[in-house]
Amino acid sequence: MTEPEKATEWLLALKDNPDDTKLKADFTRWYDQTPEHARDWIKTVHTYKLMGETTPEFTHEWAPQTTTNNTSIHPGTKIDLFKKKKWTGLAIAASLLLIALFTETDKGTADFSTGQGENRSINLADGSRVYLGPHSRLNIDYTDRYRGVKLLEGQAFFEVAKKVEHPFRVMANGTQISVLGTAFDVNLSNHQTAVKVKEGVVRVKPDFSTQEDEILKKGDGISVATDGSYKRFIISTDYVAAWREGRFVVNDRPAGEVIDTLRRYYNGIVLVHGEGLENQPVSGMYLLDKPDIALKAVGQTIGAKLYQITPWMLVISAN
Repeated sequence: MTEPEKATEWLLALKDNPDDTKLKADFTRWYDQTPEHARDWIKTVHTYKLMGETTPEFTHEWAPQTTTNNTSIHPGTKIDLFKKKKWTGLAIAASLLLIALFTETDKGTADFSTGQGENRSINLADGSRVYLGPHSRLNIDYTDRYRGVKLLEGQAFFEVAKKVEHPFRVMANGTQISVLGTAFDVNLSNHQTAVKVKEGVVRVKPDFSTQEDEILKKGDGISVATDGSYKRFIISTDYVAAWREGRFVVNDRPAGEVIDTLRRYYNGIVLVHGEGLENQPVSGMYLLDKPDIALKAVGQTIGAKLYQITPWMLVISAN
């Protein structure tokens, strides 16, 4: 079967082959390739009104819904019957073709990984230590010339043992970070790769295809977009890797980046619906043991409405 190229083609293929594991994995890869793919998929699901066409696979897991409950969790926001039906349809569609796919898809093996809300401390063979954040995956690739690791997903804080003859290199979505001995944080999201330095000096190559490096020192940070463009910033070292203590501190960061991080702590699916929402700037400190409250605060900051569709699905919407 030829691999689908458009959201509508994926929809038909997935409905015809619901048990095809490879197809699910291919869909996940396609969905993650570009923001346009994700937006096209949501629009397609909503257009097809799967609520009326398909019985959802996870109906038995839903909490009882009544027409007297206010399904909006944004203060002061009400949902009329029309909107409630609209978002319920979206929830059913997404639960069938997003929750099932993303929770069951094999995202590939890794040397170390974590689950939702889970942190993990890893001692490496050279004396370095890695703190792996929730929903993260890491591979180790040490050679005779250098100590290499690859962050495949999520976030990690590195405390690197100094070995002059063997540089320590981190690869994260095309960005290379090189050090001898230092401490720094790497956060890999759907939108960009962020590096923040707590101690020492870090050399960052935003685009691996070029020879240009950015030198970061204590308190420096850099955000590298998927196209290789980047922006430097300053951050208090007290806030670097504050997530290890249950705090998430951001200063003028895109809402999409913030939501991507909070998703790792939220026990369910978070959908963002609306042009421009993810690009709006957000600042604040959020408690990671209360991701639902943190997501509410982000929604208020960017002027969005939040809809709790089911206990495990939250929609952040521009309208």
